Formats: sequence, structure tokens, C-alpha cells
Amino acid sequence: MEGATIDREGEGVAEPTARMVLAALALATVGMVATRVPVWRPSAFDFDEVGYLETIAAYRFPMHHTLFLAAARAVGEWVGNSYRGFLILDMAVSALALVGVWWWLRALVRPATAAAATLVLGSAPVFWSYGAMAGNYTAIPLVGSILLGLAVRGARAPRRWHPFAAAAVLAIGTGYRQDIGTFWMPVFLVVLWQHRWLRSAWAGVLFGALNLAWALPMLRDVGGWDAYRAASREFAYNAGYLNSVWNLGVIDAPVRYAVKGGMALAWTLGPGLLLVPFGLVRLARRPRGVSLGALLALSMLPALASHLLIHFGVAGYAFHYVPALLALAALGAGHGAAAPRRLAALAALLAAVFLLYPTDYDHPGVRGNFDLAFARHTRVALRTRPPLRDPSSWRTVNSQELPGGGRRASARRTSLSEILAR
Repeated sequence: MEGATIDREGEGVAEPTARMVLAALALATVGMVATRVPVWRPSAFDFDEVGYLETIAAYRFPMHHTLFLAAARAVGEWVGNSYRGFLILDMAVSALALVGVWWWLRALVRPATAAAATLVLGSAPVFWSYGAMAGNYTAIPLVGSILLGLAVRGARAPRRWHPFAAAAVLAIGTGYRQDIGTFWMPVFLVVLWQHRWLRSAWAGVLFGALNLAWALPMLRDVGGWDAYRAASREFAYNAGYLNSVWNLGVIDAPVRYAVKGGMALAWTLGPGLLLVPFGLVRLARRPRGVSLGALLALSMLPALASHLLIHFGVAGYAFHYVPALLALAALGAGHGAAAPRRLAALAALLAAVFLLYPTDYDHPGVRGNFDLAFARHTRVALRTRPPLRDPSSWRTVNSQELPGGGRRASARRTSLSEILAR
């Protein structure tokens, strides 16, 4: 096999061709349409969704999630329905994310195992729902998987186009969601480090130019640098400081966010998380396994530090860990024909959870809070209007009393249009 590597268990890892990538994209697109359209929402009712619609009505290049909102507005104008524009965009990005994950896994495991592990992500309740609602989180595994795939392939056989591809992907991802540019910058720097300094410097120039291409129209649209700084300060205070360890405490905030992050990962990979330790053991047996493990850790640590110390919001934040954890789960599933069978069974289980989970928002007690938090990423709850979320769901034993009868002052986010209108 040309361009293949062999691990210690004797498995060949072959590089997919361009035709294979296009075929994978076609399959992913058909799969997204077939599975997401039947459960997508007829109208917006989540707070973020309503805020997105208000924002694109006022701005073409909004301050936050600039390229996501600009692209959704363009698609909405094309199809004649603003909310449906978000849904179509989310399905398209989700399909690309599945292809990116598959391409990344092809650098590590056999083709059948990579395909089955990709099916696990496509069947995950959280990933499923974000392809059927106005969510911009599936871009995270798309960008992260491509960067990890370039870093691993660059360590084996660097190609001239690798740093430029990494620069373009990360710049577009940064415009789509700014946290992508922050958390995945270390992996991008690894890709640059693998190449000659002049080529890497030009890739850095490309990264800066592409960021300016969306940042300058955004600054003009939101009213200039002063308006941007004012809105950023207020957003950082409301969404950052009030939710961070500096306000909630060095015990309460990390405990709360660790619980939320663990629940989000459980609703994403489910029992597949049990395969991760086995994947670490198998990784240690592979050539250059330590360096690959360090790369996987590097891909997760920036997000982990931010999520434990500053804020872990909704379940989609966990997608920053999916490229690394899914790769370890694929390795931990074993080798030979058993691995894809185990992963396919896991995908079937996750799909059953999404399709059959009996969500009941009126049920009291622990299950009621659990449903309120994450079971809304299921078939029934995806189209059910939830009641107002009670922040007491996330109170721990050392939590401070919440002002205003149980609602924290920071619970309500201020939309960009409201900030700039003041």
C-alpha cells in the first residue's frame, strides 16, 4: 500500500485518495439529510437561536461567530427562510465534520475502523441534535480533526501544502467560532514547526490575511473598534468573569463545569468513553506513540483549562475533546475485524438513545434536571419547548446562594444588538 504505515499489531493504515474523500462527503451529506431533516425544528425557540435571528437581522458581519452568522444569513436569503438557513448550514458543516473526522482517523486505524468510529460520532445524540438545530458547534471537530490529521501526517511525510491548509482551516474556523482559533492554535503551531521556517512564515501571513478578511468587515459593521471593545468588555464580564473561578470560587466552578463536561461527553460518546483507557495502552505500543499522545493532550488542554476555570456552557463545548477522545476510542476498540463491529454496535446504541429516550420535562427529581440539561439533545426533546432552566440544577454543596429567587444575574445573555444599542 503506497503511503501506508504499519503499527506493531501489523495493521496497515492507508492514506485515502481524493476520490475516497469525495465519496465520503457524498455519503455524509446523504446521511445528514436523511437523519436530520425528519427531526429538525420547525421554528426557533431556544434562546441562542432567537438571538442568532435577531443578530443577523441587524448585522451582516456580527461580532461573535462572524462567519457562522454571515453564512447562515446568506443561506437563509437564498432559501427564503432565515431559520431554515441555519439548519441547512448546520447540516452541511456537520457532514464536513464527519468527513474531517474520518480523514483524521484514517491516519491512525484501518479504513473499516475509521468508518465505524465516524459512524459513532454521527449517531451521537449531541452531534445529531446540533445538525438539526441552529448550533455552530460541529465546526469544532471539523477544524480540530483536519489540524490533527495534518500534524500526524506531517510528522511522517511533510508536504508543502500542509501549513497553508492548516492556516486556511484555522482562520476560517476562527471566524466561525473565535474559541476555535484560541484552543487549536497549539496544534496549528505544531504543523508550522514541522516545515521550513520560510514556508511556515508564509503560512502565518496567510492565516493573518484570512482573519483580516472577516475581521475588518465585522469591525465596520458593528460600529468600529470602540464599539467592538465596549461590547467585548461587557460580554467578557457577563459570560466570563461572573461564571469563572474568580467569582464562583476555586472549588465550586471547576466541580460544576467538570460535571457538565462529563455529562456532555457521556451524551456524545456514551460507553465509547470506556474504550479510551484501552486506546491509551495501545497507543503506547505504537511507534512514536508518546509523541502522538502528547499531540492529543495538546489538542485538549487549552479548552480544558478554559472550561474548568472560566466557563463550560452548553454541551457543544465538549466537541473540543472529541477528535482526540474518538481517536483513542477507535484505538481502544481493538484490532482486526472485531474493532469495527464493536464501534458499529456502539453507534447503534447511541442512535437508539437519541431516537427512543423518553424525555419528560415535567418529571420531578434527578431525572427531571438531567433531562432539562442534556436530554434535550434527543428526538423528542429536540422539538419540545423546555421550561426556563433552573440554575439550581448545577448547584454543588459549596455553591453560593443564587440571588433573585434562584436565578443568577448572569444567566441571561445580552445580545449584541442590545449591547450596541445602549
